[in-house]
Amino acid sequence: MTLIRDQEAGVTLIEMLVALSLFALVGIASFTTLDTILRVRERTDGRLEHLAQLDRALLVFGRDIVQADPRTVTLRDGVLSTLGHDGQTRRQYLHDANALSREIGPRNADDLLRQTLILDVSALTFRVLDRDRNWHSTWPLPDSESEALAVDMRVDINGIGSLRRLSSLTRPAPR
Repeated sequence: MTLIRDQEAGVTLIEMLVALSLFALVGIASFTTLDTILRVRERTDGRLEHLAQLDRALLVFGRDIVQADPRTVTLRDGVLSTLGHDGQTRRQYLHDANALSREIGPRNADDLLRQTLILDVSALTFRVLDRDRNWHSTWPLPDSESEALAVDMRVDINGIGSLRRLSSLTRPAPR
């Protein structure tokens, strides 16, 4: 027995159910994919912002050291302090409340502007390179006329590891 279907007949119930089921599966798959993409994007944006923060902190440190007068560099009790080539702007770097902080202001000011550069810092160490190519954890050396050549900063960040920035000091231009 052969069934001949009328060309003008509508869609059968089974065809409609199959079409709706396929449409629902495509919708669920699309929603799941979109949800996954949004979650990955959110995590990636957070990581990229954190990397940008680290990059900015290292850039600011490098610029401050380049602008520092090598004769004014001091390193005591883990605090690095410098004066700019103008002799008027003081900059300090220190480990404060699990953060790398930068303080900047006029030379003789008691209250300096404090900026938090990096959070979740577990350790911060500085070293100063002298003319004889020796590294020192305090500066200036007692009874020494040596100038600093470079400053090495090491920042240990929880969950990331260590970052290091080596910056050379420049002599001020003659006036």
